[in-house]
Amino acid sequence: MNLPSKAIVIGCGVSLAAAAFAEAPAENAQRVFAKVAPSFVTVRVLDEQGVDAGHGSGVVVGAGLVATNCHVVREAASLQVDSVSGQFAGKWIRQDPLRDICILAVDGLSAPVASLRSAASLVVGEPVFAVGNPLGFGVAVSSGQVAVVDTKNGPPVVIASAAQSPGSSGGGLFDREGRLVGITTAVLGIGQNLNLVLSADGLDRIAVSGSPPRPPAAPPAPERRWEDEATALQRSGEWVKLESLARSWSAVQPSSAVSLTFLGFAQHVLNRNEEAVTSLHRALDLDDHFAFAWLSYAKALRAVGRLTEANEALNRAEAVRPSYAEPSAARADWLRQDGRLDEARQQFKESLRLAPGRSHIWRFLGVIEDARGDKLEAQRAFQTALRLGDANADLQQRLAQLLAGSGKADDASLITAQGRQGKNESAMTHVAIGLAEMQRKRLGPAEDALRKAIVLAPDLAVAWNGLGSVLRLTGRAAEAEKAFDQTLTLSPDAAETLTNRAILRREFGRRDAALEDVRRAIAVDAAYVSAWGLYGTLQMEARNFREAAIAFAKIDGLGKATAEYLVSFGETQSEMGDVEGGLKTLARAEALDPNLVRMCLSTAKVLVRKGDVEKAMVYWERALKVEPTNPVAWSSKGYGLMKLGRLPEAVEVLETTVRLAPDVSNGWINLGEAQLRSRNLSRAIQALEMAIILAPQAADARLFLAVAYLGYRQPEKSREQSEQLLDKQPNFAPALGLLAMTYLLEGNVLAAKAPYLKLQAVAPAIVPATLGIKPTPAAWQQRSYFQNKYCPAESLRRFWR
Repeated sequence: MNLPSKAIVIGCGVSLAAAAFAEAPAENAQRVFAKVAPSFVTVRVLDEQGVDAGHGSGVVVGAGLVATNCHVVREAASLQVDSVSGQFAGKWIRQDPLRDICILAVDGLSAPVASLRSAASLVVGEPVFAVGNPLGFGVAVSSGQVAVVDTKNGPPVVIASAAQSPGSSGGGLFDREGRLVGITTAVLGIGQNLNLVLSADGLDRIAVSGSPPRPPAAPPAPERRWEDEATALQRSGEWVKLESLARSWSAVQPSSAVSLTFLGFAQHVLNRNEEAVTSLHRALDLDDHFAFAWLSYAKALRAVGRLTEANEALNRAEAVRPSYAEPSAARADWLRQDGRLDEARQQFKESLRLAPGRSHIWRFLGVIEDARGDKLEAQRAFQTALRLGDANADLQQRLAQLLAGSGKADDASLITAQGRQGKNESAMTHVAIGLAEMQRKRLGPAEDALRKAIVLAPDLAVAWNGLGSVLRLTGRAAEAEKAFDQTLTLSPDAAETLTNRAILRREFGRRDAALEDVRRAIAVDAAYVSAWGLYGTLQMEARNFREAAIAFAKIDGLGKATAEYLVSFGETQSEMGDVEGGLKTLARAEALDPNLVRMCLSTAKVLVRKGDVEKAMVYWERALKVEPTNPVAWSSKGYGLMKLGRLPEAVEVLETTVRLAPDVSNGWINLGEAQLRSRNLSRAIQALEMAIILAPQAADARLFLAVAYLGYRQPEKSREQSEQLLDKQPNFAPALGLLAMTYLLEGNVLAAKAPYLKLQAVAPAIVPATLGIKPTPAAWQQRSYFQNKYCPAESLRRFWR
């Protein structure tokens, strides 16, 4: 409807008239909304199949009568009216076509009738409140003022500043008393936030005296609905059929740009882009104002590498149809492919501004947010896409994974239950839930989800592999191995499963079987880091350091070396004698994670091997700062203090070690040695006896215990320990010397002779040629070392006397 220019000028002066009214507070809007909401309805437009094709708003103006805009209901095959009391079928019965107002009859509707107010009583600047269903998000209220009241040019018209959006057409504009001022109709482009309202004058009369709806025109002779068929095939993704249909359509209607556009679109999706470019160019020759053709042409051009032309075509699509959301979405996807995620995100948001109801654009926005690492925003976007009807299986699977990862496993399961997925898709979603739960250490729910996946798809290898991992983590090793076996039956070359089974077999002590699995995994995927890492670990345990170094060097070469892998690499280099190389690799690990305890302990160990105990002490101290109760760090520090000759401190530290880890032998051995060096023989004996209880095969514990017993004048017990050492190592020189001294301590020179002569044979530099001959200077030097390390002074004096 055209308005006189002076009416618009009058509207610019509303601020003067508005001064007469207090600015409407939020409480007014809430009060008005509470009063009028029962009289408000949503009018849903249904197509021939009863599918929701759009919606508008309406106001109850009589018993079972609803007023709305005619443009809301004109194209409907049928109508549904939603109110606070339920859903009802609506029927268009009367209209005032000049005012775009239609009356619907709604059987069964029980709602209060809105009070009407004449436009003549309105004052410019008066507060008013618009109630509608903007964008289908639910009933909402907005406040504003009367800007213009035109009662002189035909039926009364009101222009108000209360905000409106698509979906508000047919809603009500109310005054502060909740009286209906008019029916909201359109947003004007002549000013910011100015909206056209059709006055409520005469609404009650239209129901009686309005003209009936025009009967539908007689249908023309049946003609094949080419475009509908093409659109249906496009939606279902049947591209070969779409191409065939488009060719037939083009043959019947050779001047149809639409048929050629669908043909080019299908060829593009089928990756025949040169053909697509030709078909779409022909379409644009026929109609260069067809936005969908420009969009499809842009995509095909980009696919063949003609990037500049592709961008120009996309710009033409936007210029031809500025409200078309798809070009922005396409540009956003191109930016995503180019790694420009922030720009892609802005483009998708622009697309959603133009078309907030397009589910696939919400899905793409979710993909972008996910790639940017914003899991919460990705989750929200995916949920919106799902709510708008997107049935994409990948979307549902990723959303379920995000929900499970954020602790909402029940919501994730609900999405799976409500989704329109096939069994395999539903199973994959359960796998996603299970893996996310396993990552959060919620092993019970993880197992439940993975078992559901197996019920739905018994041949789904990834589900069996996930179940095997859960079973291993819950200590059911035998069941876990069976699950991994089943995975490999279904997928023999699954590198991840081979590695998982190798981990399990290593835990069983079946090292050869573990090596066989991990070698197969590496053969399947030479870049699978976990397999190389396990292979290196197995070789380290077997003291095959050269092979271990090859494995960790491979990981390093792949650019996937974590701090942990670099520590293992540094350890293997050191064990092979490359101490400096090992320290350099450990320094790289330190740069990645300076507080990694294992790195600290390994670096200290290598430094001790190099002879730099003082520097090693720095790393032990750092390890204890990170983990104050780490028994290995305490034991190592005590050993270092002992090496530095700081025996009282060493004893104190090692006593802390055994209090923290009384079941670990190493701490007791080090404490026993420290007490022995401190000449605290009884305490040394106590510590070393405990060490042997915990580790009967510990040769160093037995050696120190033999020395302690000898110093404590208990030759029988010393001899018992020495003999056990010699049972394992018959030529072990320290044990031979100790055995000889136990007999000498008892005055039994004859018994001492045999071990003495054997010692002389295996270590001639340590002892003289006969019991009565003074040793050489070199022998004295060796003897001094032997004395300090293994024997109390008085025993050695007796031995050398």
